[in-house]
Amino acid sequence: MRRGLALAALLLLLFGICATARLRLEAAKGDDPEAALLYLPKGPFLRALAFGHEETLADLLYIWSIQYYSNYSDDSRFDYLRQVYLNAITELDPLFTEAYLVGAMIMSWEARDPDMALELYEKALVAMPENWEVAYWAGWECYNAGRYLRARDYWARAARISDAPPQLIRLAARMLERAGSYEEAIQEYERILDEPVDERTAEVVRRWLRHTRTQLVVQKTQDAVDAFRLAQGSCPSSLEALRSEGMIARLPENESGEPYALDRDSCRVVEPSGDALGGTP
Repeated sequence: MRRGLALAALLLLLFGICATARLRLEAAKGDDPEAALLYLPKGPFLRALAFGHEETLADLLYIWSIQYYSNYSDDSRFDYLRQVYLNAITELDPLFTEAYLVGAMIMSWEARDPDMALELYEKALVAMPENWEVAYWAGWECYNAGRYLRARDYWARAARISDAPPQLIRLAARMLERAGSYEEAIQEYERILDEPVDERTAEVVRRWLRHTRTQLVVQKTQDAVDAFRLAQGSCPSSLEALRSEGMIARLPENESGEPYALDRDSCRVVEPSGDALGGTP
């Protein structure tokens, strides 16, 4: 009986903390810097208030945060993201996976602050180093920001976790291609194909390998085109002109024998149409 009353009192206290925080948020004005100070106690004080029920308080704050960040008319709400998710909820419950993922999504997609989102993901990975989902979503965060090599690091880390899906290893490898490191990407694809992999992974990696080899040929041939243009002051009339000048050993073609072309309007090397690869990443 006493235990039930104590828990009820604790819940009332926690709801009171959340309600007070909300009132303070709503009272904060953008033209008053002092009013926008961090409004929630930091983790150690919150844990003291929780009386051993840290996860319960984390749940209550999380539920409150979802309601608060659903108020799209108030842009000032983003001023408190760090305190809510980094310094409060995940301090109370460091293993609260959903809070990390949702908090990072709000930071990235709504507040447009991918660096803060990655800081939250990093905190999650310290607390849960074997959680491949966190590393997976951190990889997407980097991919969407164009940070391909960092995305590779996250996906390679996720792929090493025992229950991670097999496609993560190929996603990690492809980030080398996205970063323009074609030779390294080719080596990575070949390494994957040398190891036992599921047929779907092998099929996709073979397709990516062919495409990356194409991109490497385009890159090297374009370098020759640019060198010719710099030396002669004009775009070469064709790729044959590069061969005649000794700038390439032979005319490039793909594995099916299809030739590459030169678009003289843009002075860019064009890959055979069958080698184009769509989709993401």
